[in-house]
Amino acid sequence: MNKYARFGLMILTSTVIMYFMMFVNVNEYDHVQISQTRIYMAVMMGVIMAIIMMGFMWKMYDNKKLNTAILVLSVVLAIGS
Repeated sequence: MNKYARFGLMILTSTVIMYFMMFVNVNEYDHVQISQTRIYMAVMMGVIMAIIMMGFMWKMYDNKKLNTAILVLSVVLAIGS
């Protein structure tokens, strides 16, 4: 598998898990609803994690232009969410 595809799958999987983890503190099942705020928060956590991971693993990924594009997209999504 391509390194970048694996990176994307890591971020996507973590973001989905973080979204569902936000429901851990719900007292009643009736309170579980799709929430834009929770989606924004999960996206924000995912893109911040992408920025941190890319920062620590920059040298593992050879395509510097793609690395920069991932960082720029992550920052734009963080600001947008």
